[in-house]
Amino acid sequence: MPDPNPWRPRLIEVSEHELEHPSVLTVLKLIYNTAARLFHDPAGMVIGSAFLVLMLWGYHGNLELLRRVWPGWHGIGSDPVTRQHLVPGIPWDHEWLSYLVGFVLVVGIPVVLIKFVYRERLRDYGLGLPRRDRWGLTLVSSALLLAVSLPVFYLGARDPGMRAEYPLYRGQFASLAQFLTYEAGYLLFFVTIEFIFRGYLLFGLFRLRDRGALPGVTGVPGPFVFGYYAVFIAMLSYTAWHLGKPVPELWGTLVWGIAAGTIALATETILPIILVHWLLNVFIDYVICHGATCP
Repeated sequence: MPDPNPWRPRLIEVSEHELEHPSVLTVLKLIYNTAARLFHDPAGMVIGSAFLVLMLWGYHGNLELLRRVWPGWHGIGSDPVTRQHLVPGIPWDHEWLSYLVGFVLVVGIPVVLIKFVYRERLRDYGLGLPRRDRWGLTLVSSALLLAVSLPVFYLGARDPGMRAEYPLYRGQFASLAQFLTYEAGYLLFFVTIEFIFRGYLLFGLFRLRDRGALPGVTGVPGPFVFGYYAVFIAMLSYTAWHLGKPVPELWGTLVWGIAAGTIALATETILPIILVHWLLNVFIDYVICHGATCP
């Protein structure tokens, strides 16, 4: 039977005997096979493309590559007084541009892959409303996540490290209306973050079965290759992306990654998780601003 995807790079066979008695050629073959898998099978493509788009977005979404070709770009959290304004009339233009470019890269590229390469539905990656029989679970679990997280976020707002980090826009807001306008654009950031970790990476790996994997994957035919271990893979990736963030936030990613991941899998949607995550960060921004230099 002809290969349905003839564009995929061929893998080089490496025998068990060769693995037991490796040579330099064996190492080269393994390097090639590892790179080829990023373009060869669903698991490799999901993992590889997820990390590629995150690298393009940069450290905490700061688009370092853009800074190399555009000196006027300073990124999230830069001093709004001294930096060059890129969009007249919008003091938080660097932040909003980062959120927008992140959405285009980190959501847009995987969406193209899902639709035109994997030929799957976006709702299979959490981008859809819950099924009718899961609306109750969705509302209860989302409300519970919000209620449990609110006091934790309130305490986090009292931490000096968190106050030095948030809001990501480091200027002053002239009014509550300005604050809410900025926070409305901030929603794109959480669409991007939740989609890449809890949508694309989590659902993309959770749904893979043995019959969709390459020969050599062990397990009884039929069960998931990753299954709920996909929650840990997404959580660890999410935590790694937060390295360098304040200590309360960094350690909180472990809990949030597991809680949000399991809720997303149970409800088959990430939309409520996006909303809850955004509302919690609007809350922490307001608490910090209310007692400092913001409205």
